Amino acid sequence: MSVQNTNVNELVGQVVLKLAHLPAEDLPLVIEFVDYLAQQRQVIPPPNLSVAEIRAKARQRAKELSQMPRAEIVARFQELAEDIRQYE
Repeated sequence: MSVQNTNVNELVGQVVLKLAHLPAEDLPLVIEFVDYLAQQRQVIPPPNLSVAEIRAKARQRAKELSQMPRAEIVARFQELAEDIRQYE
């Protein structure tokens, strides 16, 4: 078994333990969120970026967001959260 598979297995184990402690009424929301993430991966294939490229993109995005008013960032985050909640 590779190191990556071991890390994935450990991560999945952690997720399962956390899910086991959630109230039953929260589980459908978790499933909807996972489905949403899976659909997003299908729509937008992950780019093959190096670590340096990922860091550069993250810095650029942070720079862009630093010019945006905090209220607008919060509003965009709330809009995204609502889109995820309404996803069917």
